[in-house]
Amino acid sequence: MALLVMQVAMSGELVEVFEMPVDDVDGHRMLAYANEDERAILRAGQILEDGEVWIDLIDTDGETLFDQVACFHRADAADALQVHFDMNAEVVRDCLSKSNVASLYARHHVAAQAYFRKVDRLVDCSGVSSRQSNRRRVGDASIMDLVVELRRRLDRADTLVALSELPTRVQAAAGQLKEAAKSYATAVQHL
Repeated sequence: MALLVMQVAMSGELVEVFEMPVDDVDGHRMLAYANEDERAILRAGQILEDGEVWIDLIDTDGETLFDQVACFHRADAADALQVHFDMNAEVVRDCLSKSNVASLYARHHVAAQAYFRKVDRLVDCSGVSSRQSNRRRVGDASIMDLVVELRRRLDRADTLVALSELPTRVQAAAGQLKEAAKSYATAVQHL
């Protein structure tokens, strides 16, 4: 089962306003018809315009299933969502209302900030120390010192809790990094 995800552009970002489960075949068909609509905007790297509505078909892992998203100007979006995606007029009106989009945009920003704070804590970057000083500290350390520190941080309980709240692929990458650090340390010890 796939998800049709509707997003509205605001301040250069896309804010998710609605998602609905659909059969993969139906989702592909809906998006194909929507893209054939003369009101559809063909995206070619342009800057997002506030109010544009983007519709994408994704799988349960968040991966895009269709090559081209459907995109409509704010003025055409309500009708397009009703015609091509069989959405109820009241639901469309509620989803696309400026107050709803502004509220979701604010929540999106709070969530994004919280996410990046967690990532910063994972790599122990404080707001006080600069990226340059972090790079300098890394540059001054030997590779073995870095591996030992990396293993220590990846084994900490707070790191494991923070990782558990991140996407699965990030958790998997952290696990691979931990294993690689362990393998490196073991190989160096046997020299």
